[in-house]
Amino acid sequence: MTAELTDEDLLRMDRLPMADDRGEGYAILRAAGPVVRSDAGYLVTTRELAEHVFKHPGTFSSQQAFDTLGSPVPLVPIAFDPPDHTRYRRLLQPFFTPRAAASLEQAVRDQVTALVDAVAGRGSCDVVAELARPVPAAVFLTLFGMPARDLDRLLTWREVIIQMADLSGTAEAPPEVTRSAGELFAYVSAHVAECRAGRAGGLLRDLFDDDSADEPLTDQEAVGLCFLFVLAGIDSVTNALSLMFAKLATRPELRRRLAGDPAAIPAAIEEMLRIDPANAVVPRVATRDVVLDGVHIPAGSPVGVAVGAANRDPGELADPDAFDPGREYNNLTWGSGPHRCLGVHLARTELRVVLEEWHRRIPEYELAPGARPQVVWPTGVIGIDSVPLVFPAG
Repeated sequence: MTAELTDEDLLRMDRLPMADDRGEGYAILRAAGPVVRSDAGYLVTTRELAEHVFKHPGTFSSQQAFDTLGSPVPLVPIAFDPPDHTRYRRLLQPFFTPRAAASLEQAVRDQVTALVDAVAGRGSCDVVAELARPVPAAVFLTLFGMPARDLDRLLTWREVIIQMADLSGTAEAPPEVTRSAGELFAYVSAHVAECRAGRAGGLLRDLFDDDSADEPLTDQEAVGLCFLFVLAGIDSVTNALSLMFAKLATRPELRRRLAGDPAAIPAAIEEMLRIDPANAVVPRVATRDVVLDGVHIPAGSPVGVAVGAANRDPGELADPDAFDPGREYNNLTWGSGPHRCLGVHLARTELRVVLEEWHRRIPEYELAPGARPQVVWPTGVIGIDSVPLVFPAG
């Protein structure tokens, strides 16, 4: 027998206390049940159901789940399900292996070092504006062979599109998003044409020149790939860094540990990603009527994986709300199943290098007096717009 939720049971996402500390908000989601009906659609809040949704794309589809981002073309490969998605992953996987990420590490380190050195002598900075935003965007430009001078334009388009994204992933894109997405589309399309003609280098040129591919990328698919990296790859690293620095600035014992032992940084990164993921809700769309934990979900309904709640599932972890940088746990922040993050190795490299170089140069820091970093909520992707820090100059 299925249980139909009434309008009285509808959970309002904007009423969750998420601005300062997401722990209470995720606890409310978990307390509402394994499957929650909200104004952002149905949400699953346990590890078991999250894995189920992620691993059954035939029932919980990525197609149409990202339409609110306003891309004129489908995002490759995230907006596709198998077998199309399988083809894209096969084409792209060789460029996103651990070895491929390692080949970019020195370029990332050089960019990070320059940015940290630029602020170290001042004794203060906004670590989001001056480090978390430019680093992943610059890595994207390097990876795709685009001019470094286009960084500011790229960031402006990204900010508009991401900040106005709908939690469910199925609402119509606002006019501002459509306009910014159109401008980004024109920019990316011009670069794709240059790569196709052999006048530009980078990842797309390598993909176009790969004679071993049975079905090489079309120009439209290449544009969709660029959109994905601008809207997901760049944004996820930026937001993760904003959340990490906000936490580290209030935990002197943790930042001193990372400064004194860089080998502890990767594990600390994974625990920070577990307890405070940037991807608050990962959207899917039900392709058929389905019952999850006794709740009937009609075909066409948005179904979101509440990653932050599932990462704190008490059925999976002892004391799940405690921050334990020594904890070993395969969190869901990178996803699971066929859509597990393609760029996970590159993203981990960026996060690690940023924390290594910052703590090597600036081991002691704290929030600027009066600063209260907060996330903008509700949104599908959590991040902090500004984290002002102060530290000893020099």
